[in-house]
Amino acid sequence: MLPAYVPLLLFEIERTDYLINKPGKETGVISPTGRNIKKIWVTGTLTSYEPGRHGDIIRVSDPTGAANFFLRPHAPEGYEKEDLAPPLFISITARPEKETGSSNTGIRWVVEALKITTKQDRDAWIVAAASSLIQNLWMMKSSLNSEEGDPQVREAQRHYRTRNEQLKFFAENAEKALRVIKEPGPPIDPAELILSIIKEQSGPRGVHLDDILKGTRREALADDIVRDIIRALVLEDEIYQPAPGYLKLL
Repeated sequence: MLPAYVPLLLFEIERTDYLINKPGKETGVISPTGRNIKKIWVTGTLTSYEPGRHGDIIRVSDPTGAANFFLRPHAPEGYEKEDLAPPLFISITARPEKETGSSNTGIRWVVEALKITTKQDRDAWIVAAASSLIQNLWMMKSSLNSEEGDPQVREAQRHYRTRNEQLKFFAENAEKALRVIKEPGPPIDPAELILSIIKEQSGPRGVHLDDILKGTRREALADDIVRDIIRALVLEDEIYQPAPGYLKLL
């Protein structure tokens, strides 16, 4: 069975401190909205990147809050560390584990997969996370107003001392996240983007191809497409190569 990755707004991650860490079983958490979570999916803005000897710490934000995530030294694959220059939209999946040397409720979120993404992907994730949150809030409200309900939801209510005021706060955060989504603008013209990067970043020798790729990856353009467009721009006499690996406007 494939793992269920729960889209979780970051304000809820910040408030989650109920760790389920039983020998022989996969570590999980119960969130303030009563969800039993073993894997999460987050898409937001990378706001900081701190390298460390035993692993790196990245901080990711969305319209409702921010949280730290731990990158192990040799995982995940699919990105270069030098590409993780804030601010940048990224999408990650992560799992909880007990933080070394902490109390039983100390939680560290360990990144399993990471990719650079776009604002459109972030907006789609917000819709998924807000919808999931609202669905759980109905269950929480129903449980609060009766003596019955899902045992897991009731356990979350006891642990987090949930009241109707908190449910209102959770719903307001879902609304706050959804408010940032706007109508999509015109599609990006890859050639214009490449030319603007070369124009803005050119030094005496122009711009190295690696620096152009860093900029185009931020807009989720595939490297092969970018290289094809660069070759076309050279043939069209828009740009030239003053030195191997460097590009400059004509």
